Amino acid sequence: MFSNISWLEYLTFITVSALLYYVFVLFTFYRHDLLQITKMPAPGNASNSTDASVNQSYSLSNGKDPGLKTAETNQSQIIQSFTDEVAAYLEEAGKNNVAKADLLFSLGGIANKYPSLTQSEFKESLDQFIKIQTETYCAMFLNEEDLNNVWRDS
Repeated sequence: MFSNISWLEYLTFITVSALLYYVFVLFTFYRHDLLQITKMPAPGNASNSTDASVNQSYSLSNGKDPGLKTAETNQSQIIQSFTDEVAAYLEEAGKNNVAKADLLFSLGGIANKYPSLTQSEFKESLDQFIKIQTETYCAMFLNEEDLNNVWRDS
């Protein structure tokens, strides 16, 4: 029975089996990492964090003070504009493989356009948004120091 199998057939079988095994392991345990490497957004990502921060700002308005409602509406519009601009930039940066230093510099430039957000109560939410979007589109991880540098000049 073993005399009917050549060494070439044996090595081919072992190679194909090992390849299938490693593909299975990579897919099973490293699926999310592979999606980030290929820059495809994973299903169920936190892209709704923009909506959460905007909804949070709308829920603060109780409608009793028209001036307060207008100010909060303006702030929510500013937040929406900021998050839209950051998301669009990060999507483009991910396609163009922008370096981390350039990415942080550009994010700082975007933050400079919105100086009122520096002292905003939503700054932590915006930091989280930037962090998630950067991980999703650019496959880069930002630490606290990186996020502080984004807001430093604004």
